[in-house]
Amino acid sequence: MSVAGIRVGSRAGLLVVLCAAAIAITACSGGGAARKRGADGRIIPTLAEQDPSGTLYARAVSRAAAGDCNDDTMNVLTCFAYRGHGYEGAQTALGQCYLASGNSAEGAEWIRRAADAGWADAQRQLALLYLRGEGVSQNAVEGAKWARLYSRNARLLSLGVQPDLTVAAEFSGVLSSEENARSEQLAASWMPRYWTATTELDQSVVRSCAVEGRRPPAERPGIVTTPNPY
Repeated sequence: MSVAGIRVGSRAGLLVVLCAAAIAITACSGGGAARKRGADGRIIPTLAEQDPSGTLYARAVSRAAAGDCNDDTMNVLTCFAYRGHGYEGAQTALGQCYLASGNSAEGAEWIRRAADAGWADAQRQLALLYLRGEGVSQNAVEGAKWARLYSRNARLLSLGVQPDLTVAAEFSGVLSSEENARSEQLAASWMPRYWTATTELDQSVVRSCAVEGRRPPAERPGIVTTPNPY
């Protein structure tokens, strides 16, 4: 039987939203174009200048989604992922990079941390990991639980993003009626949990996401004169 109650739609996830944000940030970074000025004539800071940390975060997630999991990307994602709640996008992207590198256990663990916090794309991926037994012990009931949570994820639906229809299709005919009922019970009793790091990162990794805002080119100040007291 198919997994009852799972809503389906076009394939999309919150990671896609972050990737789109990275593209927008790049477009707004200024480049070699003339800098915009406000009504007072002052140069308007770019988005990258206003939020350098967010820019770095979005670009790292975007690179991971494109399969660019080099050392720099991994360090930045790890640095952000270790900050815990609020950085589930980095945790999910880091998990994807570990999976791509063949370290499936580490990858599944990072994705689980994000899924536990309610990150929709992590829930989608964790459902499939359990179904296939990749990085975790194969457990279709547990996978169906995450599939249900993904399909009902309020954060995902609030963005107008429909759940990925292939998730429900993967579970079609896999579960018995009793297993379907059990997965529904597990989904109904689920509560979010937020991971907190218990180990410290190497300082070189910590520095990878320590950024400072770039100041826009300074205006040349006018010459101020004072009367000669003599």
